[in-house]
Amino acid sequence: NSVLWFMGDDIPHVPNKRGGGLCLGGKIAPIFFNTMEDAGALPIEVDVSNLNMGDVIDVYPYKGEVRNHETGELLATFELKTDVLIDEVRAGGRIPLIIGRGLTTKAREALGLPHSDVFRQAKDVAESDRGFSLAQKMVGRACGVKGIRPGAYCEPKMTSVGSQDTTGPMTRDELKDLACLGFSADLVMQSFCHTAAYPKPVDVNTHHTLPDFIMNRGGVSLRPG
Repeated sequence: NSVLWFMGDDIPHVPNKRGGGLCLGGKIAPIFFNTMEDAGALPIEVDVSNLNMGDVIDVYPYKGEVRNHETGELLATFELKTDVLIDEVRAGGRIPLIIGRGLTTKAREALGLPHSDVFRQAKDVAESDRGFSLAQKMVGRACGVKGIRPGAYCEPKMTSVGSQDTTGPMTRDELKDLACLGFSADLVMQSFCHTAAYPKPVDVNTHHTLPDFIMNRGGVSLRPG
């Protein structure tokens, strides 16, 4: 959030929040990489040893190049983690892209039209004769296949979702951003396992307000105590 606040773009009619921008790093941890994707930013893993504080650079996502703005010198080359990143940036984030792509697919199916070729597709991971780990089998089962290889793109069907209390208010804000009026998963459960025993004043407020928010959208909320 701090990085996005510094280099992101203002979102029209949405106060105290920013999106977009570029993030370059030698290695970006998966949790932060995913956060950047959701915010519509373009995370790029690239060798930054030739970059210095105060440099003005030009980044060419399609060419995979970083150049000095004044001299045109090639400072580094890179490859995007997946071609779908470009679509995510254009859509304003990974979640809007997934929702829009799903809506497009359902609309075209209802109209009897073929699959859309507007969206970029992730490259298939090379086949392997090695078996799958238990985790890969679990994700694969939710996708209707035997297993999912590392690096493969998939959208598993979620039938049950658990939300815990320390991140509950943040989850509530994110659901409001998505204009969520009802859950599509069969079971959405909100717990208060972390703050029920020794609640702080802010936790007491959460205990009183979060359950109704979850239940009004078809979820199940456990009562603290």
